[in-house]
Amino acid sequence: MGTPAKVHTLPHFRELDGIRGIASLLVFFHHLCNATIAPGNWTPAILELRSVFEFGVAGVDIFFVLSGFLITSLLLRDRTRPAYYRDFYWKRILRIVPVYILCLLAALFFIPHSGGYVLLSALFIANFANVVHVQTAGPFWSLALEEQFYLLWPTVVRRRSVTTLARCALAIAVFSIAFRFVAAAVGHHNYFLTFLRSDGLAIGALLACRFERSQREHLPLSSDAPIFAAALITGIFLCFGATHFANSSAEIPTAFAAAIFQTGTTFICGGLIALTIAYTGSKALSPLRGRFFTFFGLISYALYMIHLYVMRSYDYLRGSLITGDTQGYVIRLIVVFAISIAASVILRYAVELPALSLRKHVLTKPATKAETEAPILASQ
Repeated sequence: MGTPAKVHTLPHFRELDGIRGIASLLVFFHHLCNATIAPGNWTPAILELRSVFEFGVAGVDIFFVLSGFLITSLLLRDRTRPAYYRDFYWKRILRIVPVYILCLLAALFFIPHSGGYVLLSALFIANFANVVHVQTAGPFWSLALEEQFYLLWPTVVRRRSVTTLARCALAIAVFSIAFRFVAAAVGHHNYFLTFLRSDGLAIGALLACRFERSQREHLPLSSDAPIFAAALITGIFLCFGATHFANSSAEIPTAFAAAIFQTGTTFICGGLIALTIAYTGSKALSPLRGRFFTFFGLISYALYMIHLYVMRSYDYLRGSLITGDTQGYVIRLIVVFAISIAASVILRYAVELPALSLRKHVLTKPATKAETEAPILASQ
């Protein structure tokens, strides 16, 4: 690797905290209002919610793009430090593992026959559970996919120039998208697999390279706004186009619809996040900086990890929701939401923040004051 260009500190984009909060809410309501609600004799309002939050699964893709951007930006900032690998993996451990272990233990002790899935999750390969015919029992697949990506990506960042790094990220995104369509040709659409779902992380990394260049060359990121808008519009067209195939009951057309829709979703998430970063601080984005969404951004990791277990516990104690029971639906939604928020706040202050405070004991001290200016980000 040649002499690396000077990398500026990473500012705190408060809007990204809000977007992270929206992503966690999308996933929550997808599970509560769509994935666990069978179609049937519901009121029009409930059926509409079920339809809308069918797309809440896109919250995971928002997380992937955010993660790719934030972590690649931080890796670029730190890549010349002697303790580069040590510090990076300690940050990941302290950020991810404490809540992760608690959820693994909860699954192991309270969900029957979950031992196989817990073992895969402990090894960060839960996204291959379907391949080895193990029943899933939690949200660990997305964390597994991320950690597999970050097993190799820090070495690529450290050893390659920013230009080459951008090309690598683009190549990963293109390969992942292309492989989805190859898989669709044989009727396969399991997007838990790393090589079929790495495009969001790669697009986030590509955006980080473009942001680093904008800082280094003092060029506003908004100059690329037409490209970001084009990605957003392309994604919207792809998602609408996927409905052409989705109406078929045949396996291969259904798989192609899934491939098109997933690609469109990644483009939408990438375009929206890129435009948000380009216009950070603008009045139009003020809702994303507000207390409501940023609050959910702060508890997003805990909320993402535990809400399924809260929902399963409620259903176990109260019994499965009966189709058409509107009162039961509303009570279930309110109670699970309230308990999930309360438990997430408790985990935030009793587990996450104490674990993060241990950084001062295990990380190497930065060489200069300038290197400490970037705030701690939720995905760091």
